[in-house]
Amino acid sequence: MRTPRSFTSVFEQAKSFHSAGFVFFYQNADVNEVGFVASKKVGGAVDRNFARRRMRELFRAQAGILPRGRFVVLAKKPIGELPYSSLREQFSHIVRQITKSKG
Repeated sequence: MRTPRSFTSVFEQAKSFHSAGFVFFYQNADVNEVGFVASKKVGGAVDRNFARRRMRELFRAQAGILPRGRFVVLAKKPIGELPYSSLREQFSHIVRQITKSKG
């Protein structure tokens, strides 16, 4: 996703799943689109880039089992301080919830 309008659409219409490190928004759609957001609340530029890299890698590892749709992953402030294994577990839990609700 590239345009602010597409992000806003997902934020308004999507189902959200919360965890300690991020908020995952999922909207059922015929296309696959994904966006990663890290606001200044997360920290400076280095911290925001680190957060986006972590979210991208978490998404990439689970992308094969996710249903088609539009996704936005929004970083929360503690994402940089949480261990990667904890984030991976949180992400897997959310993916299971999404696939269960779609199944």
